[in-house]
Amino acid sequence: MFSYIESIKIDKGSDCGSDILIFPSWEKLWETADKLDEMIDKECDLFDATIPDNITDEKYDDLADIAGFDEDNVLVRFEDDLAFCSLRKKVEILENKWIESQGDGDWNINEDPDNHFIYDETERALFSVNNEVIIGEKKTGYIYYKLIDNFNWIEVHDWDINAIKQVSRGLIPTNNPNVIVVKKIKTNENLQSSAECKTHIKKTRYYLNGTNRIKIKSKVINNDSWGARKISALTVGYKKKNGKWKRARTRIAAGVTGSDIANNSVLYQNCGIAFEKHKVKEKRRRRVKAKIRGQRFDGASLIIGIKPQKAYSYHKQGSINLRLDYYDMY
Repeated sequence: MFSYIESIKIDKGSDCGSDILIFPSWEKLWETADKLDEMIDKECDLFDATIPDNITDEKYDDLADIAGFDEDNVLVRFEDDLAFCSLRKKVEILENKWIESQGDGDWNINEDPDNHFIYDETERALFSVNNEVIIGEKKTGYIYYKLIDNFNWIEVHDWDINAIKQVSRGLIPTNNPNVIVVKKIKTNENLQSSAECKTHIKKTRYYLNGTNRIKIKSKVINNDSWGARKISALTVGYKKKNGKWKRARTRIAAGVTGSDIANNSVLYQNCGIAFEKHKVKEKRRRRVKAKIRGQRFDGASLIIGIKPQKAYSYHKQGSINLRLDYYDMY
């Protein structure tokens, strides 16, 4: 599907054909995520074009099952093409079991397997079950990365396979010069350039609406080491069926907007120069995502800054209609 991606197997005892992917660069990894999202949107829109607008969610599900349609088909084909056991699949299995055990009251967000620092299912399809990836090429060398959270990770250099196996299993060979533990900034207090501007934000929360429920995910990340620079809003839909909760297709929306849904958000390059962006999606899906990603701004590395009442995370399902100020999140 993507000729520049390689895959290898580190754990010979696993059932995976391959357990880590290799990308030529971090930029190529994020380009792959964007391309997969485009493919998902195109395939979903093609299916929706065959379906009447006024049918119920239940009828939509029936027609999708008959047609073999699923919004994750693109990601499943991607993983199957590489015989790859992804973080996406691991979290999906754990989350489905967890959701089915939940009642009608409050859910504990800290117990939700989907509350992973890699928020995005498409991005999860590119990482191993242990949050790993390898970046590089044969002529320039490879670096193995195991991500701990958004700003901390472990690197293994010089293609030290034994060290990679150890780190993958959770062991850190501290006396090995090929192994580097990177500990960076974690909090908004460290990340913001002033009290009036934030450059790292994440928020996850549930909202209940009768027999429906949504989860909202809002995120701003600027990690120059990985080239991860984006602002995103994601809405996940749930329904109760046969006495159990599960992710379900329902009409939901997500967006990055101004204080009004029709208005542009105002973002700040490195907390200085203002620029405007707007992205809204509304679909009948299990999840809907709006993201704005970039690498450069006027020749410099993009650093997305957030100021009060300038950028809002928009989420909608039925009577739930939310516009949440990114700045007020943490």
